[in-house]
Amino acid sequence: MKQIIENVKQTIAQKKILWAYPIANKLQKYHYSLAIKWAIECIQIYSSEIKSDKFFQLDKYIQQLMEEQNVLTPSQCLEISREIWYLPEREEVQTAIARLWGSISAFKYAEEDGEVHGGVMETTAAVELVLPDISDHHLLDRYLEAAVRICEEYESQNL
Repeated sequence: MKQIIENVKQTIAQKKILWAYPIANKLQKYHYSLAIKWAIECIQIYSSEIKSDKFFQLDKYIQQLMEEQNVLTPSQCLEISREIWYLPEREEVQTAIARLWGSISAFKYAEEDGEVHGGVMETTAAVELVLPDISDHHLLDRYLEAAVRICEEYESQNL
C-alpha cells in the first residue's frame, strides 16, 4: 500500500484525475467493503472540515450503509443511490454518498459476474468528489492515512 500511496502522490503532483483509483482497487482486492470503508471515512473527514449541513441531513444514509450493505440486494442499493442523487440542492457530499451506494451495487453485481471495475470507479468518484482541490494537502494526507490504516488493520488481522 505504501508504494501505491507514493505513486498516488506523484499522480496528484501531475494534477491527474483518478488519483484515488489505485487505492480503491487495492483495498477492494482484499474485500470491497474496505474500499467502501475508506470512502466513508473520506466523506466523514471532508464533512467535518467543511461543516456541511447537508452531511447531517444525509448521515442516515451513511449509517444505513454501514449497517445494511451486506443484506441489501444490488438493486436495492441502486435505488437508494437514486433516492439520494435526486434530493434537492445537491452538493458534493450528496453526490459522493449517492455514488458510494452505486459502488456497493456495482460490487454486489461483480460478485455475480466478476467485473469489479464499475465498483472501483464509483468508489474513486465518491472519494475524488470530497477532495475538490487536489492541492489541499491537509485533506489529502488524512485520506491517504486512512487508506494506509485500513490496509494495515486488514493485513494484521488476516496474516
